[in-house]
Amino acid sequence: MPSAEFFTPFGLLTKREFFDAELCEKLRREMVTAPGHASLVAESTADAVDEDYRRTVTARVSDETRSMVTSRLDEFRPAVERHFDVRLNGCQKSQFLRYGEGDYFRPHADHESEAADYVRERKVSAVVFLNGESDDAKPGSYGGGALTFFGLMGDPRGDAVGFPLLGEEGLLVAFRSDLVHSVSPVTRGERFTIVNWFF
Repeated sequence: MPSAEFFTPFGLLTKREFFDAELCEKLRREMVTAPGHASLVAESTADAVDEDYRRTVTARVSDETRSMVTSRLDEFRPAVERHFDVRLNGCQKSQFLRYGEGDYFRPHADHESEAADYVRERKVSAVVFLNGESDDAKPGSYGGGALTFFGLMGDPRGDAVGFPLLGEEGLLVAFRSDLVHSVSPVTRGERFTIVNWFF
C-alpha cells in the first residue's frame, strides 16, 4: 500500500508527526471514553444518519481538546495556503472519528456544489491519523480502513481507479475538498482520525 510520499506528485500535502505519539495516544484515550453518536452525512436540506453511505462514530471530546486541535490546524494554515495556492479564512469544526470493525465511508467529495452552504465553502480537507494501519495485530493498530483517493490519474468520473494511503500515527494528509475519496471497511481493531475542512 502506498505511503504518504506516493501522493505528493498528485498535489496532496502530507506531514508526518503532525501530532506526536504521546498526543495521539492521549486523544485516542479521550475518544474511547467520550460520548459519541452516529456520524452524519451532509445533504442538501439537513444532515442525516445514512449507514448505507457512512458508518462511524463521532466522539464528543472536551472543549479544551477541540480548541487545541483547532489551534494546531490554524497554525498549519499558511503551509496549506502555500501548497494549494489558495486563500483560506479558517477551519470548520473538527470531527473526531472512531471507525470500528465493519465501519466505512463510501466514495464522496467534501465539497459539493448542490450541498448545504457549509459544504460548498470547503476548499481543503485535512485528515490526521491518530493510529496506524498494520497487516499484523500490532497493539493499537487497525486493519483495513484505508483512506482511498480517486481521480488522481485524470479520470473525469473520478472513480475508476482508487489509490489507498497507508495510515500512520500522527500523519496529516490534506487535499482539495472536491477530490473523491473513501474509507474502506475496517477489518480489525479501531481506526481513530480527526477530520477538518479549511474554508
